[in-house]
Amino acid sequence: MKTLFAVLASAATIGLVAAPSALASGSTAHAAGVCPQFRVMHNDRIGKISFPAGPYNMVTSLLSCAESTKLFQNFLDRPSGNLPKPWKLSLLSGGRRRFTKVGTKVDFQATPASEPAPPTPGKPVLCAGTFRVLHNDQVGKMKLPAGRYSITVLNSSTMTCATASYDFKYFLDTDYTGNLPSPWTTNVATKTFYRGSKDVGFSVKRVGA
Repeated sequence: MKTLFAVLASAATIGLVAAPSALASGSTAHAAGVCPQFRVMHNDRIGKISFPAGPYNMVTSLLSCAESTKLFQNFLDRPSGNLPKPWKLSLLSGGRRRFTKVGTKVDFQATPASEPAPPTPGKPVLCAGTFRVLHNDQVGKMKLPAGRYSITVLNSSTMTCATASYDFKYFLDTDYTGNLPSPWTTNVATKTFYRGSKDVGFSVKRVGA
């Protein structure tokens, strides 16, 4: 069965880090709420307000996440601060950068966020974001009800979160009977997938409907 997933990862250019499934979708017009993080790749500024390189938490009102992201990208290309009318930028408490469409209730905010700590080599790591299983599914005898799942890599030295997410999606799409390609095996009780060794692989856990 087809699945949809999203895990946080670094972007190659200014743009979205990722779209965790629990957050507002960028494809929903006129959505309001928390959006995926946006990464500014280099120290930048818009007029007198600086935008240090790094991830930014995004909140939007009366705009979709995709719309606010596109506007943010466009505004960063205007270092002189000459935003198109009627847009206005202001710096609020807590480091929030607020973009307001004057005369309306449309706005979005970008707030600098802390960089996630790098995983400790050789240790398990809980991957950022969640993986969404769209329909009740299974891999052999492992039942996987529809919902959001966290993914934990058993050993950060032997597998990345991106690889674990890809493998999980592959198993859901192609291995309904549980006939996994060698050397993969599973532990149904703990919902763990092993790649030939007990310290290579990942486990999944349902965290929301």
